[in-house]
Amino acid sequence: MFSPTSSPLSLFLLLFVIGALLRLFGLLGRRHAERLGTFVFSITLPATILISLDRVTFSPAAWKLPLAAWLVTVPLASVAWLLARFLALERPTQGGFALAVGSINSIYFAFPVMLATFGEEGLARAILFDLGQTTLTLTVLYPMALRHGTGGASFGQTLRRLVASPPLWALTAIVSLKASGLHLPDGLRSILTPLHWLTIPLASLVLGLSISIHALRKTWPLTSLGVALRMGGGLLIGWAVAALLGLTGLERAAVLLIAGMPSAVMAVIYAAEAKLDDDLVASIVALSICLGVALLPWLPTLARTLTDSA
Repeated sequence: MFSPTSSPLSLFLLLFVIGALLRLFGLLGRRHAERLGTFVFSITLPATILISLDRVTFSPAAWKLPLAAWLVTVPLASVAWLLARFLALERPTQGGFALAVGSINSIYFAFPVMLATFGEEGLARAILFDLGQTTLTLTVLYPMALRHGTGGASFGQTLRRLVASPPLWALTAIVSLKASGLHLPDGLRSILTPLHWLTIPLASLVLGLSISIHALRKTWPLTSLGVALRMGGGLLIGWAVAALLGLTGLERAAVLLIAGMPSAVMAVIYAAEAKLDDDLVASIVALSICLGVALLPWLPTLARTLTDSA
C-alpha cells in the first residue's frame, strides 16, 4: 500500500509506465481510464481533501490560491480560443483546443509533486488551487465545451454536476469544520486514510492509460501548439499572477508549478461528452503528460527553488 513516506515520485513514475504499457498493448484502454478516473474523482480524492486539510494551518495568503487559478486559466483559455478562431478551425476543434489548454492537471500531476516535495502542507496548497480550478472548469470551461460541441446539456444539468461534485462537498465540509475549530473524528480519519493513500497511485495509472499514440500522430502540429500554450504560457501567466497577488513561499511555489502543469485527463471526458474534437484533446493531454513526466525528476528541486526565491 502507498503512503506519503514511500517515495511518491518513484511510485508515480512506475505506475505511469505500467498504465502506458497496458494501453500500448491493448490490455486496457480509454474506457478503463475514464472509469478509474471517475473512482478517483468520486471516492479517493474527497478522502484526500479531508485528510490533507484537516490538520493544516493556512497562512493569511491561502485564500489567494483559488483566485490565482482563475487569474491563470481565464486569460490562457481565452487566448487559445481566439487563436483557434484566427486559424479558422471548425467549431468543435475550437472548443476542444480551448478546453485542453485551459484544463490544468493538478489532481493527477501537481498533487504528487507537491506531496513528495513539501508533504501534507504542500499538498494542501495544491488542493486549494484546485478548488478554484475545479470550480472554473465546471462553471466556465465545461459550459464552453457544450456550446462548441453537439452533445448538448442545459444550464441546469451543468449546475447539478457542480453541486453534486464529491470533491466540492468534501472541501465544503472540511473548511466548515476548520472554521468551527474542529477536526475529523479519529474513527472517520482512520477509515479515510487508506482511501487517501490510493489517490496518487490510481491517478498515476489513469495518466498512463490516457496516452494515445494513434491520436497524437493525427494532430501533431496543432497538438504541439496546444502543449506550448498549456505549459509554457501557463507558467508565464502563473509568474505574473504570483507577483500580482504578492505570493511567497509555498503559495508562490504552488501557483508557479501548477500553472505550468500538463493538460487535465478530465478534459478528454468532457470533450467526449460535448462531442468536441476529442482526438485533438486526447493528443494535447497525452503529449503534455509525456513532457511533464520527462521533467518530473527536476520538479521537486524547482519547487524548492521557487519557495526559497523572493
